[in-house]
Amino acid sequence: MLKDWFQLFRAQTAPATIALVLVAFLAAGGDLTWVVPLGTFAWLVHLFSFGHNSLMDTAMGYDLHDPSKKPHPLVEGRIKLSEAHKIIHWGSALLAVLGIAITYLISPAPFLALACFLLFIVFGNAYNSGLSKVSLLGFLPISICFAAIGAWGWLLASPSLGTLGWVLVAYFFFTILFQIGWSGFIKEMGVRERSNLLIKLGARLGGFMVSEKQGGKVYFVPGNSIFYGYGVKLTNLALGGILLYLVFTPQGLISLFFFGSIALYFLHQLTKHRMYVRDRELLNMSLMEVATIFLPIAIVVPLIPALALMIFGVIYFFGMNKLLWAASHPRV
Repeated sequence: MLKDWFQLFRAQTAPATIALVLVAFLAAGGDLTWVVPLGTFAWLVHLFSFGHNSLMDTAMGYDLHDPSKKPHPLVEGRIKLSEAHKIIHWGSALLAVLGIAITYLISPAPFLALACFLLFIVFGNAYNSGLSKVSLLGFLPISICFAAIGAWGWLLASPSLGTLGWVLVAYFFFTILFQIGWSGFIKEMGVRERSNLLIKLGARLGGFMVSEKQGGKVYFVPGNSIFYGYGVKLTNLALGGILLYLVFTPQGLISLFFFGSIALYFLHQLTKHRMYVRDRELLNMSLMEVATIFLPIAIVVPLIPALALMIFGVIYFFGMNKLLWAASHPRV
């Protein structure tokens, strides 16, 4: 039963949200004694916000018509919609109250921090409640949502964002923009949702398909969407370079080149004309996400906590995927 709920909450990707909040907090000079409480709060925020997305996609009927979502506990009926509604909505409300309390307790700029926390909630709910499925610009509210909670994390430790804070928040924005506005659309190419910008830009699935017994091949053809994909990710990486320029360290230089090289490799893999194998796409997306999230950590966070965050992230991500989906990456 607990496994079903963790699948609904998409618990395997929680390190992304935890890192986003803690990296911003520590980069702004946050107290290390708050790392575990804030990390736990970010973990809970991830569970309930991603659970809300899964709940609404099912309640609105989208996941019921998506073959890739068949293993989902709501689609299979292992969790009732009524139970999910009660737990997720009550839980989200209580977390909002807890977030307000944390803000007033430790932030030197509670008004600005609360404004960012409000933006996180409003834009996240807008995305989860239908914009992700019906609007071509649906990727913008979720990008703003996570950029806002990153700004909240920063403002828990600093009275203002400053240049470094703004650049880091912009980095978060473009990280999520690629994750949702490219990888997310690639993942759902077979469903052809109205909100899929890549299809509007000429991307398509094509090729020769025969029976499962004989085998067959389907190809991803990027069309003009390739320029959009490269534009978003290269901007993302350029912001990482600006972070290094603002706070140069040898460890930051190594991080930029190492994780930047991995991100560029997977950028090529995810944008080229290729045979489309959804399971392989999911693995490549996961590795791209890991590289992009890890890149700024050693640049803006001291070495020891930076290594701790990365080691925790790797162990948690691959361990939780193995536990929940019997794979090294998410299956839905």
